[in-house]
Amino acid sequence: MEKKILQVPVVIGKGEEQFFIEKEICFGPCIPPVYMVKDIKKWVDVYDMKAICGKIIFNAYLWKDINYKTVEKACDNYVSGPVYHYTIKIPFGGFVAINPEVKEGDIPELLEACIEGEKDEWCGEILKQGVKVYTKLVEKTVVKLKFKADRIEEVKVKDYHDDEEFEDCDTDR
Repeated sequence: MEKKILQVPVVIGKGEEQFFIEKEICFGPCIPPVYMVKDIKKWVDVYDMKAICGKIIFNAYLWKDINYKTVEKACDNYVSGPVYHYTIKIPFGGFVAINPEVKEGDIPELLEACIEGEKDEWCGEILKQGVKVYTKLVEKTVVKLKFKADRIEEVKVKDYHDDEEFEDCDTDR
């Protein structure tokens, strides 16, 4: 019976952390002010991560896609205007403590990236065609990131292919 060596990832540790992101978003001359929000979508994209002593450091973007109505014409009983979208990526980064055994060369893996809470504060109020619109948004979001760190280790196993002990096994199951 011969021994074989397998290389397997072994979990060294896991960790999670919350990050607070605050950003003022301005709707300027090229981007019309907001009359009414139709839809907002947010998501997190972690694009770079590395294991270092006891931690995983990372860089990420918080993406925010705002679909909104604008004011082009307004009268006593109606408001009309086109629908716009404004998509912005807000960079952020940091680290998540895993455990002291994690070292450079270990393999980081993102397990979860979620938005745990958010608050949009609309400000910069002005009148356009006599209708209230907004020129600024203060974005406040809490993002939770969960990582793990793996290390490739070698494990010796028996090669049961030639083992007589297993010759009588029923393989038709």
